[in-house]
Parts: sequence; C-alpha cells; structure tokens
Amino acid sequence: MLRPNLRQSIVIGIAVFVFAFGCIALLSLSNLDRLQQEVFLVERTDDLRNLILEIRREEKNYFLYHDRVMFSLNRTNIEKADAILGDLAAEIDQAGGREHGETLKQGLALYRALLDRFEADAEIIKEDGPRAKAIREAGQGLLEHSRAIAEFERESILGINRRLRTTLLIAMGVGAMVVLVLVYFVSKSILSPLRQVQEATRRIARGTFAPFPVSNAHDEIQQVYVALNSMVEELQKRQAQLVQAQKLSSIGTLASGIAHQLNNPLNNISTSAQILAEETVGQNEFADKMMNNIAQETLRARDIVKGLLEFSRHKDFAPAPYPIASVLEGAVRLVSSQTGPRIAINLDVPDHLTMLVDRQRLQEAFINLILNAIQAIGPEGGVIDIKAARDEEFEVITIADTGEGMSPETLQRVFDPFFSTKEVGQGTGLGLYIVYGIIEKHQGAIHVESTPGKGTTFSIRLPLMKEDQA
Repeated sequence: MLRPNLRQSIVIGIAVFVFAFGCIALLSLSNLDRLQQEVFLVERTDDLRNLILEIRREEKNYFLYHDRVMFSLNRTNIEKADAILGDLAAEIDQAGGREHGETLKQGLALYRALLDRFEADAEIIKEDGPRAKAIREAGQGLLEHSRAIAEFERESILGINRRLRTTLLIAMGVGAMVVLVLVYFVSKSILSPLRQVQEATRRIARGTFAPFPVSNAHDEIQQVYVALNSMVEELQKRQAQLVQAQKLSSIGTLASGIAHQLNNPLNNISTSAQILAEETVGQNEFADKMMNNIAQETLRARDIVKGLLEFSRHKDFAPAPYPIASVLEGAVRLVSSQTGPRIAINLDVPDHLTMLVDRQRLQEAFINLILNAIQAIGPEGGVIDIKAARDEEFEVITIADTGEGMSPETLQRVFDPFFSTKEVGQGTGLGLYIVYGIIEKHQGAIHVESTPGKGTTFSIRLPLMKEDQA
C-alpha cells in the first residue's frame, strides 16, 4: 500500500480540518438558530403571562369596585391568551411542558365559563362567597401554569447555552489537537528532511559525495533526494572529467616543451642535410633524392612543431585578417596522425578567402570539430568534407562526416559543458562547449545537423570582413 505523499497529506489534513470545523460550525449554527427561536418563545410566554396577570388584575378590580366592564375586558384577554397558547402548543410539547399547556388551556376554558356565569347573574357577587373563591382559584391556576411554561422555556435556553459552551470547548480541543498534529507533521515530514538536505549539501560542499537513501519515490521530499542523488552522480562524473581535463592540460604543457626542444635537432638535421646535398649534388641520383626527402620531411616536422607551439601558447583574443584556408590546413596537419589511411579529409576552401579571426582560437575550434568527426567515423573508415560558401554577409564553413551520427537526445545537449557520450576518462565533454564559445567570441554562430547512421554536419557562420576592417 502506497503512503500518501506530502501534497496528498496536506490536502487530506486540510480536508479533515475543514470537515471537523464545518461540522462544529453547523452544530453551533443550529444551536444559535434554536436559541433565537427560544428567545422568541420566551417573549411569547411572557406575553401570555402578562395577559393572565392582566386578567387577575381586572378580577381584583371587579371585587373592589364592582365594575362589570371587567367581564368584556377579561373575555378579550382570554381570547388573546388562548391564541398565544395555540401558537406555542407545538414548542411547549417539544420542551416537555405539554401537561402544563393542556392544563392552562382547560383553565382558560373554565375561567371563561365562570365569567359567563358571573356576567349572566345580575346580583353583585360577594368577595368572600364560594363563586368568588372558585374564580380566584381558577385565576391562580392560570398564573401558576403560565409561570411553569415560562420556566420550561428558560431552561431550554440555558440548555442551548450549555450546548454552545460544550461545542466551543470541543472546537478549542479539536483546534489544539489539529495544531499539535500539524506541528508534529511539519517537524517530521518537512523540517527533519530539510535539515537532512541541508546537512547533505554541506557535505557535498566539503567534497563528500554520499547518495541519499530513497524509501518512497512518490513523496516530494524523497523526489528531492532523488534529484540530489542525480546531482551527486553528475558531480562525480564532472569531477572525473575535470581531472582528465587537468591531465590533458598537463600533457599539452609537456608537449609544448617537447616541441620547443625538438626545434634545435630539427634545425641541425635540416642544416646538415642541406650541406651534404651541396657537397654530393650530381654524384649519385639516389642520394640526391634521399637528401631532398630528408629536407622536405624536416620542413614538415618543423611546421608540425611550430603548429604545436602556436596551439599551446596562451594569448589574448586578438582577431586579425587571416586566410581561412591556411587556418584549416594547419588544423588538418595537426590531426593528420589521427586519420591514417582509413579516413580521407577533403578540403574545399578558396585560398583568397580572408576573414578577421583569432587564428589560434579558430584553429583550436576546427581541431576539436575534426577530431570529433574522426572519432565518430570509427574503425570502418569514412570521409570528412570541409567546405566554405558565402551566405549574404556571412561565410558558412561546413565540416561534414560520414560517421554514426547522433540521436535527437544527444543533439540537444551537444554544446553543454561536461556532456560526453564517451566513457569516463575517454573525454572531458568540453570540446564542443569550447568550440561554441570561440565561435560566439567571433560574433558568429554554429549549428549542427545529424542523422543516426548517416553522419553529422557542423555549420559555422562567421561574419565577413568589412572594407574598413580590410
């Protein structure tokens, strides 16, 4: 069973929180609504009680002043009280005061009947007579039952008030529990993993590349661990590539020193061959031919050494007019040892094509591109075509090979630093990144097209020289 991730846990927590407090809010709203109804009922029961008090007051006035107007006034008050009692019958039953309600209704009927009899009797009723006692007892019963009904309603209000307090206490308890659960959840599920991530990043900064244990890749924090593990793996690869680049840099420095030391022996060989050729010229045709070969190969070796020295020497970016064909020929000459008989390099660039470039850096870019083409062709052999063509205000130089090509995924990252499809130790992943920077420095652009199994073509667009620059 999959555990919910961080986002799902937060959504579930919010849903439970909203549901719990929604239920409490609905319960409180129901109690408040009931309280409002009870307040209204208390007002009505107070009206009922006031009417009964008014009936008793008129009753006393009659016995004091023998005013027969009391009969009509009390009959009206009894009708009002009866109407109010009818409106409150359902609420009185619900509050548990049904008995008092029924008794009060019967008492009103009895009081009305006694009034009718008093009104029909023309004689003045004595205050201490049996009929006066009967009507007083009936009136006292009405008052007591109305008071009981009012007490029932007040008790109902107090009960609702107690329920509201209980609901408030429950809400406070639930809120405190939710806060505690939230603090525990945030501490365990968010803060603790973030502290681990912080500690891990410090370890990475110190150079300790230790991967995180991933228990549940479905969780966001665990996904951060996965991303950090990928970063650690990439850092390890790039560290190895940087070490390899440092080694190559050291080899380049060593090669520069060796090339510088080779200049003196080559000069001596060339001078000795020239002197010997002058002394033996015409004596032996085969010897003359060998001497000529020695002189030519010595010059060729000297050009290679010169190219190595220029390539390894660091200089500031200094563009100047140079024939592009000469730059390309120098690059081809430096990589000629890598081609052998299996790879043919076809150079089709006009000799008169002169552009404003930094010769050393542009030659470095061409060398990297040609070496990539040689490595892409592999042991089966192939062809590298280098051409130049004009496109409006740019000169487009293309280097195309018949190698294995690149996949679309590789094509998207081909100029990224430290990206390499070779095994660790076989390449630094910086070659094409350096090429991209050099072309950009020349205010140009480089574009690559490749089809798996059919080869790759790099197109370099360099701006033409303006008249004032020429």
